[in-house]
Amino acid sequence: MKYGIVVGLWMVALGACQVAALPQVADVRKPVSTSELLDPGALTVMTRVLSPGRNLERILEAPTAAELPARAAEVFGALRQEDVSTRVRRLADEIQYARPHLIGLQQVAQVRLQSPGDAIFGGTRPALTVYLDVLPVLLGELEARGLHYREVARVRNADEEVPLLTSAGPTFDDVRLTDFDIILARADVEVSGVRGGNYLAHRKVSRPGLEPVELRRGWASVAATVEGRKYRFVSTHLEPAPDDEGLRVQLAQAEELIRALRGESLPVVLVGDFNTPANLGLMGAPTYRELLLAGYVDVWTRRPGSALGAGADMPLELPSLAERLNLVLVRNPVAPGLRRVGPVQAYGVGGAPKSQAGVVARLRM
Repeated sequence: MKYGIVVGLWMVALGACQVAALPQVADVRKPVSTSELLDPGALTVMTRVLSPGRNLERILEAPTAAELPARAAEVFGALRQEDVSTRVRRLADEIQYARPHLIGLQQVAQVRLQSPGDAIFGGTRPALTVYLDVLPVLLGELEARGLHYREVARVRNADEEVPLLTSAGPTFDDVRLTDFDIILARADVEVSGVRGGNYLAHRKVSRPGLEPVELRRGWASVAATVEGRKYRFVSTHLEPAPDDEGLRVQLAQAEELIRALRGESLPVVLVGDFNTPANLGLMGAPTYRELLLAGYVDVWTRRPGSALGAGADMPLELPSLAERLNLVLVRNPVAPGLRRVGPVQAYGVGGAPKSQAGVVARLRM
């Protein structure tokens, strides 16, 4: 609680003296025609959470080591019930409509099994049999529709294996859950300069009788050439901040990312699940404010009027995005004068749950 109070006081004081330090951006409010955004030179990007829920965190939150296998069985049972095909088709629909040049996917989960398991007895042999891997299913669905995308970058985040209760005997398997952030590029997009990594700042989960588990998050990036222009495209997933500890980690991760991209000479397009509300204004979420102070522009705030162009036939159910956690941020190289961003066309995808939301943005910068 003390940390929250300190952050609040810091925000008030900082707001009084640093509003003038926010990056100057030309406010483009002229009417935008669909043809202007669809002409060569416009960039279309998507950010999307691929796998729902907090499966690994839910398992690790078991209060004791003895309860861990039963908690894993509960989560694994829910995974069995997931309609992966419907989820993949939905995402493929969104991609087919938008045809983005670049896609940042967060929470791309892979589930592997080992039967019988050895973790319950202290064994360390890793589970290798793939039970669930959504990305190949998605790429196959896109290919079947004549949409040619490929994976161009990934970062592995949390990777944990736990015992899984399979019968009242009791008998046990092992289940291994691995979390990735992945970048997809359209076939006509050239990429190079792949970079990324895990944040030094991360949350640890400790429980009686078990070793602490480090829940790592990270970022991935590529230099991408689109319609003759080159960009640094970055995808990330920051730590949720339901409490002071989460906020501390999230702010530290954002600062690491800002530093890593500070010397980038290319225009930066930064997308992802930032877990920081962007609807609270400059005096609201501290992480969102830090990104703005670092020179990034939230393209959602640069939409001139409607989120969709006149006459657009959008076949998807758009979420209201009452709380925007998934963002598309851009930053031009530091140069004298105003940094122009626009025109912009942006809309939400992914359905109502904010945990599965995403954004598509078509813009010029």
